[in-house]
Amino acid sequence: MKSGGNIPLDFYVYYNPKTHLFKLAAIISVCFIIMILPFLVENTDIGSLSILAVFFLGFCFWGIITAKRITDRRPQVIVDINGIYVRDWHVGTVGWENIDFIAHSSSVRRGIISMLTRSRRGPYLVFKFSNPPKAKSALPFPLSFIVEIWADMEMQEPALMEYGLDTKATDVLVVIQNHIDYWQKNHEERTDNSTTIMPS
Repeated sequence: MKSGGNIPLDFYVYYNPKTHLFKLAAIISVCFIIMILPFLVENTDIGSLSILAVFFLGFCFWGIITAKRITDRRPQVIVDINGIYVRDWHVGTVGWENIDFIAHSSSVRRGIISMLTRSRRGPYLVFKFSNPPKAKSALPFPLSFIVEIWADMEMQEPALMEYGLDTKATDVLVVIQNHIDYWQKNHEERTDNSTTIMPS
């Protein structure tokens, strides 16, 4: 959308191919080590080989996902006048009126339980919604069910991770601030319950 005046422009964030290329190289290296490991040990039983096979398949699956991200040019994050869309959330666009709080990871103090149950590689942005949206997946069943359950768990503490994207979390936060400022100026009834944004 190309807009004039003081209307903020749409903002798009994509995968960073270089980041995922390095990640793929690391995954391939681990797979290679797992493959040659049985030949470096004199006695290898079936149980050990089974465990290595499980790890090998797991890393192969991870490698396939990473390889797809290298060539994936779909927007992973879209910020526009309607709200914010994060592909990993599987909830569509979240309207600005539904966002109560946004904080950069540098200003967030996480509890022990939160740190143990959710791995957050900073920097990232944390969101709080007034009405948490329900996740929906376009994948066929049972994959859609698994994705929706996982996404609903993540939406209890929704976060936008910088790692793997081509834009810094601080830059995304600035764009969000501009859009929220514009939205609030055009929705005066929201002024008593404005979105709180914690800068980095």
